[in-house]
Amino acid sequence: MTDDHIQHTWRLANADGGEISIDLWTDGENVRVDGGPDDGHDDDRGQTAVDQLLAKYTAAGYRLVRDYPVNDPAPLDDEAPDVEPDGKPEACPECGSPVEYDPNHCSDYREGPAWLCTGCRWGQYLVA
Repeated sequence: MTDDHIQHTWRLANADGGEISIDLWTDGENVRVDGGPDDGHDDDRGQTAVDQLLAKYTAAGYRLVRDYPVNDPAPLDDEAPDVEPDGKPEACPECGSPVEYDPNHCSDYREGPAWLCTGCRWGQYLVA
């Protein structure tokens, strides 16, 4: 088994010999618990989840035995320029207003690059 996906690990233990391992993955979001009452628990809230889990287990009688970095965090692609891709619509199909590119548009159910109307805010996500 490899630990290439793990960024940081926290090891906890209690007086009864119970052990818990909390792993923060290199993506900075995923957290996995091994051992204890939450064995197999996954969370996608990153350091916030780690902090809450550490507080929860400390209150339950566990103590932090050791924490250590395993791998460097995954590099963020923030350095990449937000170049407007080909395929820009001539105008909004709903109201005819100009369309602009948003490299990271967020809606209720989706996030990603999209063409958005400057008027009615019609949107079309780009498909890779």
